[in-house]
Amino acid sequence: MKKFLLIIFSFACFTTINANPLPSPPPIIGLSEIGFDSDGKWVIELGYQNIYNENTYMPVDSIFICSSTGRARLKNLRFEGYAGVMLVRNDSLLSNLIINPTGDSIQIEYHYRQYSSTTKGLYTPLVFGDFKNATLACPQTGKSIASYFVFNNTSHNFTPIFANVYSIDKSPTLGVENDTTGMCGTLKGKIYDQNNQLLINSTHDFSTYGLFNFKPSPDGSYSVKAFSFKNRISKMYYSEGYNNFIVDILPIEFNMMPYSVIFVDVHIQKITAVDEIKSDLVTMLQVSPNPITDLSFKYEVSIPVKSSDSYIEMISLSGQRIMQFPITENIGKINLPANTTKGVYTLRLLVNNKNYGTLKIIIAGK
Repeated sequence: MKKFLLIIFSFACFTTINANPLPSPPPIIGLSEIGFDSDGKWVIELGYQNIYNENTYMPVDSIFICSSTGRARLKNLRFEGYAGVMLVRNDSLLSNLIINPTGDSIQIEYHYRQYSSTTKGLYTPLVFGDFKNATLACPQTGKSIASYFVFNNTSHNFTPIFANVYSIDKSPTLGVENDTTGMCGTLKGKIYDQNNQLLINSTHDFSTYGLFNFKPSPDGSYSVKAFSFKNRISKMYYSEGYNNFIVDILPIEFNMMPYSVIFVDVHIQKITAVDEIKSDLVTMLQVSPNPITDLSFKYEVSIPVKSSDSYIEMISLSGQRIMQFPITENIGKINLPANTTKGVYTLRLLVNNKNYGTLKIIIAGK
């Protein structure tokens, strides 16, 4: 599969993250691609990653395909190695499942054993067509909706799920790992600074959800590949070394389709260095529920994070670091080990070795 550098910030994805003592991340199973034939019959390509020896490490017990009308379980689980794809049709399920080709909401639910209990995973939902809040058109015959997320079977390194983008694909590859061919159009225009002057000679790489990284040309113009869905952008991000910046722009909206070219100018309204944010540190990190009753909690971080140097630490009342959880997206879920004791703890958000948030949590047990 083709590899490229893409930094995007997704605020609607799910992930389960584990502490350092665990040797490997938990399994991820998601919708990699979906298409319909001329009769409206569907076929789904499931992608999977982090599937280790089923007899020794977090074995997957079941997979369900969920639509707006119900859910159905796969008859057989066919994992071929650590990562890959598998095709699913109605005859692959224990019961019939209706997926409306004119618009639906689809989610992959899977269950795997972790410690002595079963953990449920939910992959990023796909909403398309005339379904409420959809940002993707219906995939016509000969096209599909595909996920960019890389189910990489070439190494055992964790690929962060925040890289997921659903896009219309004019070059379906059902049954084969996705590439970006047929998934992107081009966004072009000029970038203006806060004084409404062309942003010339910029050396920064910009990024935001649904776009490749891009650097403006010396004359202030830009051209960037964009995934094919209805997108609204009000913030961008760029970094210089370890310095992260949040860029507020005059909101832009566009409905990209494969191989299309759309011209949109970008007007910067405000640039803020993350280090300069003066608001209360606690607001940078939020968790729910609190107290924690089932050894898991959802978190939300209000600053950009990076997969290599962003963590949530759990600290005891005596100041001892109990666990450290690497985070790779702004919204996610953390499962605590089964042997975590009840009590009061402090959570600390660390980005590039700097503390951006602390708060107290109560673990009340199961």
